[in-house]
Amino acid sequence: MKTIAIPSVSRILLFFIVLFSGICHAQDLQKVISQLKEELTKTTDEQRRAVIFSDLTWYYSSVSIDSALAYGKKAEKTAADLGNENLLSQIYSDLGAVYFRQNDFKNSEKNYLKSYKIRETLNNRAGMAKLNNNLASVYQSTFQYKKAMEMYLQALKYFESTKDEKNINITKQNLGLLFVDLKNFDQAIIYIKESIDYFESQEKSVDNENKRCENYLNLGKAYQQKKDFANAQKYYEKSAAICKSVGNKQGIAFTQRNLANLSIMKNKKADSADLVRLEESKKIRKEFNSKVDMESNQLDVAQGYITQRKFQEAKKVLLKVLPVFVSEQSQENELSAYKLLTTIYNELNNSDSADYYFNRYLQVNENLVNTSVIRQSTELEKKYQTLKKDKEILENRSQILHRNIYIFSLLGLLALAVGYYRNYQHRQKIRLQKEILHQQDLATRAVMNAEDNERKRMASHLHDGIGQMLTATHMNLMVLEEYKDADSDMGDVIGKTKKILKDAMVEVRTLSHQMMPNMLIKNSLSNALKELIDQSSTPKLAVHLQLDGLMDNLDENIQIVMYRVIQECINNTLKHAEATEIFIRVQQTKTEILAYFKDNGKGFNPEATSSKSFGMGLENIRSRIEFLKGLFLLNSGAGQGTEITVKIPL
Repeated sequence: MKTIAIPSVSRILLFFIVLFSGICHAQDLQKVISQLKEELTKTTDEQRRAVIFSDLTWYYSSVSIDSALAYGKKAEKTAADLGNENLLSQIYSDLGAVYFRQNDFKNSEKNYLKSYKIRETLNNRAGMAKLNNNLASVYQSTFQYKKAMEMYLQALKYFESTKDEKNINITKQNLGLLFVDLKNFDQAIIYIKESIDYFESQEKSVDNENKRCENYLNLGKAYQQKKDFANAQKYYEKSAAICKSVGNKQGIAFTQRNLANLSIMKNKKADSADLVRLEESKKIRKEFNSKVDMESNQLDVAQGYITQRKFQEAKKVLLKVLPVFVSEQSQENELSAYKLLTTIYNELNNSDSADYYFNRYLQVNENLVNTSVIRQSTELEKKYQTLKKDKEILENRSQILHRNIYIFSLLGLLALAVGYYRNYQHRQKIRLQKEILHQQDLATRAVMNAEDNERKRMASHLHDGIGQMLTATHMNLMVLEEYKDADSDMGDVIGKTKKILKDAMVEVRTLSHQMMPNMLIKNSLSNALKELIDQSSTPKLAVHLQLDGLMDNLDENIQIVMYRVIQECINNTLKHAEATEIFIRVQQTKTEILAYFKDNGKGFNPEATSSKSFGMGLENIRSRIEFLKGLFLLNSGAGQGTEITVKIPL
């Protein structure tokens, strides 16, 4: 992917970043160019040809400026004929980078502005922000530091608004280099280190490693300007190692040159290692065919001659390259040449020439370091940072406000939910209480119905049984009056009357026992159950009773209910089950009394059988048990017999 030129502290560093912002290594580059040219001969699609021209413009920018410009013009014409505004804006941007590489800053700015105008029309804000970076590199190279600062800050503002971390940190790198030019080295180091931290945290790639190579080189430059040579050497060496690992020749050239110059400055002479570094740097930079780059090598040569006190040789070299620096507007190199010439003429005791070059040095230095511009540029950056902090404070306050609104809204909803839940619980509690009262009412009604049914049964029994017997007795007594004089007839009547009275007494006793067994009257459930079992057992039905821990001092109501339950179960078995065996177990604990009944009869479906089939017996018993807050469980099925469990709390 093509990336745009990124500015740096010096012309050399600017060239370096333009060349190595994401382009291929030299070997790969030639391969890509060959493939594109081969495709160009085969395709007839004008749209594709325009794209190929554009790509060749970019890739040739690091191989041949003339070829890059030639393909750029073809790309411009083809894209314009096609009316492809997006592609045309990219081509102008690429041409701007090519002219920048040629030190033709006027045409570089012109093409960047053309690209900017198209992207502005297309509302391509991201593209505009990247062009702000490119234009800033032009303004920085032409020492328009205030304008460069404005462009960088505009780019940074956009990238921060879109959270584009990569371009944020590329722009911070650029700002750091600008602060080196402005001699604000501490601020420069802050920005460059922030950029380094970002690229150190990213996944390793050629592009990211090149960014680290650039950043460490520029950080070394900042420390060198601060006269902190130890840190300068540390970061130059780190940059050199990274540049070598990715085959970044331009980076290797600059780090070798800077390490050599740093050593010469510290030792006041060039040793063999320094000369090797300078020669390696010169050889690599010559490959890039930049006039300024090649001639700037001569500054190193002149510095070496001065260290060896070969002043005439040094003067000859400097006077040869100085016109190149002036014509190419390479003011930093021009400044270095004036400084070295001043030193040489002082050593040669030529004060007039020394004064001349010193005054030229002051004039160029004034252009490079304009105090007013530096102050204005620095104030722009401070103003931006202040506005940024104010915005962050406002955003934080807004976030706090929104958070508080959210929290209070949540608390309000929670309070409503709690209120609703409590109201729901209250309504459920009332509903439950009503249901309990309703069930208690039903249980009471069932008990009353059971008592009424019991009374009806007693009334029917008294009327049909004992009543008829007493009527017969009454009639016999009336007959006695008629036969009072006939002894034999009278004896027969008296005998019949006695028998009727005896049967009535038995009937009354049986009825009384059914209503309340004698043993229960004597407060003995165990004995009453034993008596019931004795009466219920027949040759065809074996009834087994097991009593466990049953006490005689049970509550009377519990005794009656338990007795009626077992009595009703036995009656139902006798009437309906056709069983041959019944097992009954009654157990008492400290907290409850339990009765378990099981027969081996034919069983029935409790859900499909009406309670009326059992004379309301089981339902009445169930109601009595629930009235005592007990538990009644019935389990039966066709051919499975019947099981009944009763639990009553004590």
